[in-house]
Amino acid sequence: MDREALLAEVLGHLAEGTAEVGCAVAAAAARAGDPAAYGLAGLAGFWLGDFAEATAQAAAGLAAADDDRTRAWCLAVAVLAAAGDLDAPPPDRALLDRLLADADEPGSRWWSAVRYVAAEAALVSARIGEAAAIDDAGPPAGAAWAGHPFAPLMWVCQARIAAFSGRIERAQEVLGAVRASVVPGSRVAPVVEAVAVLVQGNAGDAEVGLVAEQIARNVPPAPRDFIDRGALLLLAYGAIAVYDVAAASALVFRAGADEALSRCTLIDRALSFETLLHAALLADDQDAAGVWLTALSALAAHPVTAPSVLRARGRAALMTGDAATAIDLLTRSIEGCLADDRGVEAAEGQILLARARIQEHDLGAASRTLRELVADSDRSGHAAVRRAAGAVLAASGRRLPPVAGAGWDVLSEREAEVARAILAGLEVDEIAARLFLSPSTVRAHVSRVLCAFGVATRVGLLAAVGGAAPDRTVPGAPAAAPLSPRQAEVAGHVAAGWTNQQIAEVLGISVKGVEKHVGDVLLRWGAGSRFEIARIWWAGSALGPAGSAS
Repeated sequence: MDREALLAEVLGHLAEGTAEVGCAVAAAAARAGDPAAYGLAGLAGFWLGDFAEATAQAAAGLAAADDDRTRAWCLAVAVLAAAGDLDAPPPDRALLDRLLADADEPGSRWWSAVRYVAAEAALVSARIGEAAAIDDAGPPAGAAWAGHPFAPLMWVCQARIAAFSGRIERAQEVLGAVRASVVPGSRVAPVVEAVAVLVQGNAGDAEVGLVAEQIARNVPPAPRDFIDRGALLLLAYGAIAVYDVAAASALVFRAGADEALSRCTLIDRALSFETLLHAALLADDQDAAGVWLTALSALAAHPVTAPSVLRARGRAALMTGDAATAIDLLTRSIEGCLADDRGVEAAEGQILLARARIQEHDLGAASRTLRELVADSDRSGHAAVRRAAGAVLAASGRRLPPVAGAGWDVLSEREAEVARAILAGLEVDEIAARLFLSPSTVRAHVSRVLCAFGVATRVGLLAAVGGAAPDRTVPGAPAAAPLSPRQAEVAGHVAAGWTNQQIAEVLGISVKGVEKHVGDVLLRWGAGSRFEIARIWWAGSALGPAGSAS
């Protein structure tokens, strides 16, 4: 059989849930003299969770390889197998990098598949930065395999790379290509939707739990292969993002199939044991916590899992009140995660580190760390970090700055009261008297309200909420006297937050002309300021804002 046809056949079996058949097909081809087929058999072994067999098959292929395509394929599979084989010898990743760089047809199906396996290998070894670099080194592997049932899994790899690095907005973009590549109801559909749960959970969607339950029902009770285990683990990681530790624990047990989670990769074992430890600590079950710490100890020395194990131990130390030990362990964990672009793990470590510092009465350092972390995560769409960090600070009586432009949903009840008072036309001193607050406290609330709506002025706030839901519109204002068409036009632009210069430019009149029209509107409406013009206009107009300055 032609080598590329053999590759397509084996990948088809992996996508369709018949990895055993794919393994047999590859083994037969290897016996017939094709050394690359050993690598295909190794990939099938990895798919089935037999990591030692995958390592052995890849080694046999490398020993018999007589061309760079075969060497690259078998070496990529060897790196992949090592992600689950604790006893595997370190593969020559530098040689794999050189072979990929020197590929004769980098956009071909063969080399695209090699690059996918190499990227997958780096990803499941938690070398996220390396995975991204490999994936970016050529055209998307999923595009080269378009129409093949395995193609969605190649796109899924891209989405997972972005998600686990913490680049959630990028992961959301890739989800479009992932979903476009999958046939609804196909065997790979659950893992595609599981990736969406992972992404949306980290994007701050607290409702992912219900979706996750529905997807999990479409996965066999006994996971058959990498696809089934992957779907369950991705759902678990999505649950962790919204701190549903109980749901995550149940899912990782299903994925692992035994108490050692032996068919999971090393990083998945470490993350799963950490999840189980977290559940035990929340339940104050010290005996169970000891069991999971013992399970983690077997992974402590491996470079892939060491940062995760350090974080898990730091979590345990934190729960027992040993903040100093927790700070040491968590600091080292974060350094290891950042070195490999493990953004989601690093963020979790930093949140735990802030909790440890608060235990040590260093609230200032904890607050600064979390504010910096949240600022970074807001830029990448990793909104789950904001929720978690906000909960940590709230327990200490502090708050994070709101997301600029996020609106009512990020305001506290008191801030919403202040916002409504502003919209009702009250000044700072009046708001302070009404709410029994100091003027300085009101000003702090006003700054958060303006930030939440992404505006700098009270007029801008009126413009931002002018078309909101009925219970959040601008409170009533005096009835507005009729205006001339030009005056109405100017009033609408004032209500939209425009300056006189901007209004003059768009209407093609002088600034002095605008000033006269504004003065006439002030007199006709009995208003004392541009803010009052805006209040009256928004309260009485059935129209939207006149426009926005460009």
